[in-house]
Amino acid sequence: MKQAESNKARLFMRILPELSAAAPYFSMETVAKKMAALQLTTAEASLKTYMSEAMKKGIVHDAGRGWYSRLATPVTLDPKPVKTVISRIEKAFPLLEFTCWSTEQVNPYMHHLLAKFVTFVYADRDLMPALFDAMQGWKGYRVYLDPKTADARNFRLEDNTIVIRPDLAQAPESHHHMAPAERLLVDLAVEAETLPFLGRGEAQDMACRLVTTGQISMNTLLRYAQRRRVEPKAIFGEKWSINVTNRENVTLVD
Repeated sequence: MKQAESNKARLFMRILPELSAAAPYFSMETVAKKMAALQLTTAEASLKTYMSEAMKKGIVHDAGRGWYSRLATPVTLDPKPVKTVISRIEKAFPLLEFTCWSTEQVNPYMHHLLAKFVTFVYADRDLMPALFDAMQGWKGYRVYLDPKTADARNFRLEDNTIVIRPDLAQAPESHHHMAPAERLLVDLAVEAETLPFLGRGEAQDMACRLVTTGQISMNTLLRYAQRRRVEPKAIFGEKWSINVTNRENVTLVD
């Protein structure tokens, strides 16, 4: 019992504070490896119990299944930039399942503020043409139907630019049709390589700033990134040291 108490005390007072100081996010596997390096023997079930207690005490915070963070407050994206688009689509297609996000929602995390924005709308592939036809009639909007890299030269970022894309299975769940930050960051990494609206470096700097300003579900982001075949390095760039032990465990150090 004394050894167990000692192991828990070292976990709470030394290991977790050190990991939190070194990285905004870290995994259960990282915690276990740190304990093993210090020759602290703890059963897997006991370690899970300790980590649950550490979260209750506010030593660390839940960042998705098997992930922890020093950040207590979740990221919240402003819904205003997509409110009008969502409302108009809902009115025209009351039963349509769709998700959207806008680059205006990440403007607070940009080093150089964006002047013009693009909104991405994701819907069932078979329904995209009907959605496109309806949105073509929106006065003051420029709408693109699933443009590819080859179409980039014809892409123009105007005041009200919308891009329609096919939705993906197993994507993070939207809230009132608005994409969560975990999805936005992965989709943005893909779109920044496809269309000329934001440089890769700018997108990566923004991503780093966003996930260190507020907490995200790292597990959700990594699972969706894997679904889209996007490496974490493509999202966060060289600013963070990224050590990949498997597809589900990435240690990010800012």
